[in-house]
Amino acid sequence: MTDRLPFVRIRSEDTTPEAAFRKWQAVLPQYSIRLPDGHDIGDFDMDASAWLLEPLVVMAGRTRAAWVDRLPSGESKGEQTNLVFALFCEGRWKGEAEGRPFDFGDGELIGLDTSRASTGLSTDSHWIMINVPRRALAKLVPAIPDLHGHVFRSASAGFLIDHMMSLERHLPTLSTAEAERITRASLTLIAAALDELAARKKTNQASTPPAIRNRVERYIQQNLSSPALTPDMISKDLEIARSTLYRAFAELGGVSAFIQERRLEAARAILFHPEDHRTIGDIANVLGFDNTATFSKAFHRRFGCSPRVARATGTTRIPLSGRQLFDFWTDVLGDAKPPE
Repeated sequence: MTDRLPFVRIRSEDTTPEAAFRKWQAVLPQYSIRLPDGHDIGDFDMDASAWLLEPLVVMAGRTRAAWVDRLPSGESKGEQTNLVFALFCEGRWKGEAEGRPFDFGDGELIGLDTSRASTGLSTDSHWIMINVPRRALAKLVPAIPDLHGHVFRSASAGFLIDHMMSLERHLPTLSTAEAERITRASLTLIAAALDELAARKKTNQASTPPAIRNRVERYIQQNLSSPALTPDMISKDLEIARSTLYRAFAELGGVSAFIQERRLEAARAILFHPEDHRTIGDIANVLGFDNTATFSKAFHRRFGCSPRVARATGTTRIPLSGRQLFDFWTDVLGDAKPPE
């Protein structure tokens, strides 16, 4: 029927295992998807669908075991990045998200930021995911907390989990006339689940005096060019206990991650400056990287492009609205038949 939600589908029984696997890789170019050692691609099996619930994209399906390494989208935190809420109804996914380990499955929910790296090995699994443009949550959650790699276990998250299971059942027959109401309900439940992280952030802030973190941040900014800038150096020079230092930056992914982020943001600002013509090697050196190769690799991992491309184009942003993401998948997969 013409009033059903737009959708696409990848099903291995409609093609070959190899072709289905390649299509899965093609629609997710910011992932590196590979089979575990010893697994034959000829045995690969999947059945996955995605629906456009503007501005959200909801995906659900079953796939065989695979490594799923998410590469940065090329966008900067706080801009038009997407957030992903992944529910594993059956199976497990174990890995890490920028140093934050995760191990979850069988009815558990994790949050991921598409602008940031993650890596993990999933078992044969049945999953449901919601892609949410950050801007779609702006009115409900003005300050979105760091959800990357966080496994949600609050009562509010339980309501979102039930809702996601319901979406999988009802989206195949949902009419476009009803879509706006379901979108509003979905965003409200997502915002409620994020309160779990907001409460934790307040607790962390209460346990660490703001003056300590502000002092450390100033010190880091003043010493970005030092290759010796490490948590040990900061702890020693500022006479701050390491446990206090780590607690102050826990919500930001840790002290080392914060240092790396500041260095890469500084590098991007230099590359975008029209009157700064320093070489890539000079930029790497002035910002404390061991060498040009290390800098370029870190920059690409963070922003999704090389320093040279960033300088040439003047941008590292890749817009990923729900409509753009869905249209890209449609172009890759071509016309899809409705699920039977």
